[in-house]
Amino acid sequence: MIEIPAFSIECVFGCVPSNAVDNLSLLTDLLGAAKADSIVKATGFSTRCIAAQGQSVFDLALPAARRVLEGVSAEDVGGVVAVTFSNPGRFPALSVRLQNALGLPQGIAAFDVGMACSGYPYGLFVAGQLASATGKKVLLIDGDVQSAHVDASDPNTLAVMGDGASATLVSAHGGSAKFAFHTDGSGADVLRCGADGKIRMDGFGVFRFVAGPVTTFLREFISEIGTPDVFVPHQANMYMVRQLAKALGLYDRLATSGELYANPGSCSVPLTLASSTWEGLAPSRPSRALVAGFGAGLSASAASVELAADFRRGVEEL
Repeated sequence: MIEIPAFSIECVFGCVPSNAVDNLSLLTDLLGAAKADSIVKATGFSTRCIAAQGQSVFDLALPAARRVLEGVSAEDVGGVVAVTFSNPGRFPALSVRLQNALGLPQGIAAFDVGMACSGYPYGLFVAGQLASATGKKVLLIDGDVQSAHVDASDPNTLAVMGDGASATLVSAHGGSAKFAFHTDGSGADVLRCGADGKIRMDGFGVFRFVAGPVTTFLREFISEIGTPDVFVPHQANMYMVRQLAKALGLYDRLATSGELYANPGSCSVPLTLASSTWEGLAPSRPSRALVAGFGAGLSASAASVELAADFRRGVEEL
């Protein structure tokens, strides 16, 4: 476990495409009604938000970033960290493009992190270290347009992957934050984005990873941090995350957004934080959230973080 002495999340905003695709209708056309119904029930994803033609992760991230920076002076921002694997070009980085579009100082650090499913806690960790080093707020972007990487003939990914982006404002204030990571590169082929740019997934392989190593990893982390106010896992699959929460004894503290946005990648965690679906779960402010990511790598990550007393959040359609 790694600790950052002073850390808080001040604000989280999400942005999703307004184009909502009905999974049942789409899959029925491809596979027939019976198979389509079983897939939708198994995943819990009836609707996915899919980017319009030409709509990029930059287009989704920029309005979210502008919302979290409302009332914040550009000089008070010490860096931009972007978690993404779907930046339209290999470079320049998404974070660099956002620095310019947001009018942030040229003296700040701006760079991307490509961890896919487990990326949000990784991003929080890096952003927290940067905030501590600079004494300024750090903008953390997390988002992907996964639909650009889905094989339309593969129901394993077509029924699951959505699009979205988020912006989180991190500061070096408040209580300590704790982080832990789990890495098993021997499972790299279970979930990958190949040379053809398409996502390939062994769904049962992912399920075994979550039911086994991820559950053990998170159970050990919780034994060190104590019971959180709210549990916000990656929305890989609704059945999967509910089973995970039950196994951890956190079902009554589970926050979900997969019913609304399906699995938009690692930004499913901040989108859940930004949504109103978990309102009432956390008993007080400041609240302590356990956020967790897991999947491609194979990798898992977890963070116990404080939500600021005046924590702001919201999700918009674009």
